[in-house]
Amino acid sequence: MMPEHLVEKTIQQVLSSDPPLTLEQCPVLSLLNREDRLEELHKKFFQPFYVMAESFFIEASRDVKLSCRAWCHPRSHSTLLLIGGRNESHAKYAETAYDFFTRGYNVFTYDHRGQGFSQRELLDTQIGWVESLQTYINDLAIFHDRVVVPRKKGELFVVAHSMGASISALWMSQTHATPKAVSFTAPMIQLVLKPYPAFIVSLMVNAGIRAGRDKTYIPGGTDFVSEGYGFDLTNSAPRRNWNRQLFAEYPQIRLGAPSYNWLREALSVERRLKAARFPENVNSRVLVWQAGADQVVKPNAHKVLSRARGNCQIVLEEKSQHELLQETDDIRSRVIGRTLSFFDSARELGV
Repeated sequence: MMPEHLVEKTIQQVLSSDPPLTLEQCPVLSLLNREDRLEELHKKFFQPFYVMAESFFIEASRDVKLSCRAWCHPRSHSTLLLIGGRNESHAKYAETAYDFFTRGYNVFTYDHRGQGFSQRELLDTQIGWVESLQTYINDLAIFHDRVVVPRKKGELFVVAHSMGASISALWMSQTHATPKAVSFTAPMIQLVLKPYPAFIVSLMVNAGIRAGRDKTYIPGGTDFVSEGYGFDLTNSAPRRNWNRQLFAEYPQIRLGAPSYNWLREALSVERRLKAARFPENVNSRVLVWQAGADQVVKPNAHKVLSRARGNCQIVLEEKSQHELLQETDDIRSRVIGRTLSFFDSARELGV
C-alpha cells in the first residue's frame, strides 16, 4: 500500500476539500480528469503551491542572475531537478512540480538566462539570444553544485524538456554528474526547419552572423505574439490557455523569436551529443519521450541515441505535440506515471 500521505485523491474529492495552507498539506492528485477543472485546480492548488516555493536568485556565469525555485518537505525521499525548455519559465511548471513534490520529491528548478524571470543579456529583452550553448551548460552546473547538492535528499533525478534535455545531456557528459535516472521529453536534437533543409539554414545563419546579425532576429522573427502561442505545442486547450494567461499575468517573461546566434548554437546539438558519446558514456538510466506530432523538434532521438548500452529507453507518444508535460490528460498521465515508475525502479533496485 502507498503511505497515507501519498494516496491519490480524485479531482472531485480534492476540490471539495479546503485549499492547502502549507506545503505539507498539499494532497496527491489523480493525474486524470483534470482538464475540465484545470483553472479551478490552478487557483486552489497549483498556484498556492507555486507561491509557497522558496524563491531566490543565484549569480551564474557572466554575472547573470538566474531566477530559482525550490520546494522541500521533511518526508521527501528523493530530489528532482526540473529543467524547462526555450521560452519557458518555472511558473509554467507549477503543475508538474506539484505532481512530483506530492509524490515524495524535493523539487529544484530555475529559468535559463535570457528568458522567464531570469536576467536578459540584451537591451532588447524580447530577442532570444545566447552567446554559446556552453553558457547554458555552465549555468546548470552552477545551479546543481551551489543549490541542489548542498540540499540533496536521497537520490537525484532529472526531468528535462526540449532545450533543457539537450543541456542536461551535455552537462552529464561533461561533468560526469550521475543522477540515478533522467527523463527527457522531446529532447532538442534536430529542429524542425521549414521550408529549407538544415544545411541551407546553417549556411544562411553563418552568413548572417558574419554580417553582424548575431544578436538580431532570424528572418521572419518577431517579438512575442500571444494570439498564436501554443497551437503547435500541445493538443490540450486548457493547458495552452493557462500558459497563455501566464504571459498576460507576468509580461516580463515574454520572449520573442530566436536570434541568429541562438539558432547556430541549437543547430550544433546533434554534433555535440555525438562527440560527447551520450548516453553510452553516462551511468544514469535514461528515459526519452518522443512526440509523434512534434512541430518543433524532430522525433528522431532513436536514431541519435541508439548507441546506448541498454541504459536508455525511448518511448514514442504518437499523437502528442511537443510539450508532453503540458499535453492532454491521457498523454500527460502516461508520461508522468511511467516516469515515476522508472524512477522508482532505479531507486529501489539501485541500478
